[in-house]
Amino acid sequence: MPIAPRFHIPDVHDLALQIKRASEKIRLQQIKTVEKLLHEIESETLYPLDYLVFRITHYRGDALKQPMLLGSALKGDLVSLIAEVSWSLDLPANNMLTVEESASYLRVSSRTISRLRGEGLVFYWVKEPSGRKRLGCSEEMLASFKDRNQSRLENASGFSLLSKHEKESLVLMALEYKGTKRSLNGIAKELAERSGRGHETVRALLETVCESKHGLKKRTPMTMRDARIVERARSFGIPWNAIELRFQRSAGALRKAVARLRARRLKQLRFSFVDLEIFAREDAQEVILGNSVIKNLLPPVIQIDPLHFGFDSEMQVVSDEIAMVSAMHLLKRRAKQSIKKLEYAPSEKSLDRIETDLRWAYQLQQQLMLFAITPSMAVAVQHAGRPLDELPPQKSNALVKQVIEIVGESCGVLDVSKGQRTLSTPASVVDRMLSLGVFKSTKTRAATHLEIPTIAFPFYQVVPWSFLLPKREHKELYAMQFGWRGYPMTIDEIADDLCKSNYAVRRKLQ
Repeated sequence: MPIAPRFHIPDVHDLALQIKRASEKIRLQQIKTVEKLLHEIESETLYPLDYLVFRITHYRGDALKQPMLLGSALKGDLVSLIAEVSWSLDLPANNMLTVEESASYLRVSSRTISRLRGEGLVFYWVKEPSGRKRLGCSEEMLASFKDRNQSRLENASGFSLLSKHEKESLVLMALEYKGTKRSLNGIAKELAERSGRGHETVRALLETVCESKHGLKKRTPMTMRDARIVERARSFGIPWNAIELRFQRSAGALRKAVARLRARRLKQLRFSFVDLEIFAREDAQEVILGNSVIKNLLPPVIQIDPLHFGFDSEMQVVSDEIAMVSAMHLLKRRAKQSIKKLEYAPSEKSLDRIETDLRWAYQLQQQLMLFAITPSMAVAVQHAGRPLDELPPQKSNALVKQVIEIVGESCGVLDVSKGQRTLSTPASVVDRMLSLGVFKSTKTRAATHLEIPTIAFPFYQVVPWSFLLPKREHKELYAMQFGWRGYPMTIDEIADDLCKSNYAVRRKLQ
């Protein structure tokens, strides 16, 4: 049994942490309330979060939009909540059965007990007289669970362990595949179908029995390093059949490994957004992202001349700026929510949508930065005491890079609902930051005869997903994917736009 409770719903985990901060009396009272609530939860029903909080704590929030929680997931999390809180209570172990005794009572295995906990079987952390803590469940709780889940327990108790004869028979059948270069996992899957046993049961047997373990080939799982090698090989145009030969894996298995790598990178991202009230509307995405201003964007800026970049006039309309800021936050919000829902081996389609949303959000942030950079640079020049072209190139570039960093962070969290605007807010932040004395007025000798070098990828560092952004200008399909034709598009959107199949576009891009 795992010591650490497993939560699948962050809101329930947060609620458990809040309950742990209450007094001992309140904690005990509330976990008993949770135990009673479990009897009422139905697996296929959706429950609003405020209903759950009210039933447990008698507090009703005033948030208009409430997360809807599926009963089947909620049961396991409520069991974890009880375990999390009971750990802090030092409950006595009087008459509380152990996990093994509970399994014997229900006539199932200890492994099945672990599964049943996810279906609503409650265990408390209790303390024995010796001071050791263990999981415990009373006979009354087991009897109640048995009455509510009679058919489920009958199915679970119907499973039996492999007999000695069955084990020997499966091993002999497995050794028939020796020399066929079939993987141990593939053999186990086929034998499971032939014998009527579970795939994992057969595979575990073949792994533990020395005779079959040494006679059959077991593939080691692909590592993140392997996935990076595959990804790099594809970026150089190496065909799948050559990579398949190198790793002795199918193209599908290789693509799954790369998908896991991409998902891991996305899950490691840390970024924030402003949750505007308009996002609560059902048609928010259609209205905000359908605006022509949001789709007609400048392509990613690959390099700049530090002396001449940005917009010299107030060319944007306030409504356009508000639309851009709203779309940027909406895309980051949608990406972050989708990242939280990513599975262990996500589909390429879901990854493509998230990565495209992040690229699109970057292009909007870049456009806002170009609006804000001219007044911000004017403030920076005042702090420097000389025009940029009269400063030493090294100092001039350092000043430009610092202003870009400050403006980028400011535009990334711009809140139009509070009256913040690109022409004023970033400039005021630059003024405040540079007032700390980083660039004070100086009598540096004029340096106009020295050439100021260009800055490559000037805005990429303002977002943590710079690895998704292009390193050179692209044409054709890549231009559509990376935003050289207005805004970045997913592979499905490119296929629809060109009236081609998803497979044809994906193959052309690869």
